[in-house]
Amino acid sequence: MPPLITLATLLVALFILLGSGIYVAFGLAGVGILGLELLADAGGIIGAVIYNSLASYPLSAIPLFMFMGQVVLHGGLSDRLYQGVSQWTRVIPGGLTHSNILSCSLFAAVSGSSLATAATIGTVAYPAQTGRGYNASLVTGSLAAGGTLGILIPPSINMIVYGAFVGVSVGKLFIGGVIPGFGLAALFMTYILFAAMMNPSLGPAPERVRGRYFLEAIIALKDIWPMLLIILTIIGGIYGGLMTPTEAAGISALIALVITAAYRRLNLNMLKKSAIAALRTSAMVLVLVMAAQVLGAAVSMLRIPAQLCEMVVEAELSRYVIWFSVVFIVIILGCFMDGLSIMLFTLPVLFPLLVTTLGFHPLVVGIFMVLQAECALITPPVGLNLYIIHGIAKGTDMMTIIKGIIPFFILMLVMIVLITYLPELVLFLPGMMIGR
Repeated sequence: MPPLITLATLLVALFILLGSGIYVAFGLAGVGILGLELLADAGGIIGAVIYNSLASYPLSAIPLFMFMGQVVLHGGLSDRLYQGVSQWTRVIPGGLTHSNILSCSLFAAVSGSSLATAATIGTVAYPAQTGRGYNASLVTGSLAAGGTLGILIPPSINMIVYGAFVGVSVGKLFIGGVIPGFGLAALFMTYILFAAMMNPSLGPAPERVRGRYFLEAIIALKDIWPMLLIILTIIGGIYGGLMTPTEAAGISALIALVITAAYRRLNLNMLKKSAIAALRTSAMVLVLVMAAQVLGAAVSMLRIPAQLCEMVVEAELSRYVIWFSVVFIVIILGCFMDGLSIMLFTLPVLFPLLVTTLGFHPLVVGIFMVLQAECALITPPVGLNLYIIHGIAKGTDMMTIIKGIIPFFILMLVMIVLITYLPELVLFLPGMMIGR
């Protein structure tokens, strides 16, 4: 059977299953089993594929990072973070909306989850800002977009999954995401700055800088230092070759527990909530990984990637034409599936095509896939961050949120273009790592 017809058959089967309301993981596994049993006649390898997909040391970092993020959330450190950052941004045009991006950037660097980032910062920021007269579209758009930074700024659950799936160093992926992650946050804040300067009606005028401002900015560090300590532990430990990502996850979780205990927020009820939330999210991610590996085995056994690569070579198309065609296709998929599911569904085909055939660096492809997953979080009708913010912003219609997200979505595409033509944005820091 020609590869395109085989791939189309699997796609149709997948969308039929997803359309029936079945969980995405079961849909991916179902299509994989269909391909292995009926098309490849290799059903006997399913058990081994399932075992090998989860017997992976890098994946052990997921529950630890998720637990650490939940401790930070339930321990009240995220509320302190927003209050502290707000003291810094109130004198800039755009005011508190800058604190949305800055708070999301810092919280993203400890949570690894976009949904948790959007929900946590949004719950605190939305009522505070709309009550002061900030434009609802700008506030909700900045919160939804800022939340997506949770999977780009390390630690990132998507990066861990990608690294384990294709055999790339998770530590290098983490460090490779630092410049694009904080660079994208800077682009978001630059847009807010110019939007506020061009249209002052978007929010109240910034406060005048007085001598007391600098003292208050320094005092605000008492609310921000816990996050900074955790971030430096994770990034510094991995970059300096002192820790693996899994070790960094365990140590940062311990630091979060010690800090919450120092603030007298540590108790059995909080530990129970944090552990159960981390367990649920980790189980969801690992089941998705297992299902995607079954699908990947089917795609590999049917030789779809190899045959598609041969077709691309014969077509003699520019590698950038194919790259941006992939961008377009994944954006369309992002309208109907969440980012992690898209990444796991497409990797068996896209990784050999982009890396082996077209010669893109696997770290650049990894950050590219994470950026694409970010886009999927804010593309209707299935953009999960849109629904998170819509649930927080009581009385704000969805079109207001979608209107606010458009400029940030465009900036995400700008970052994809930047890492395409300037791969050193991703590769520079990993190339300087100690013990790499």
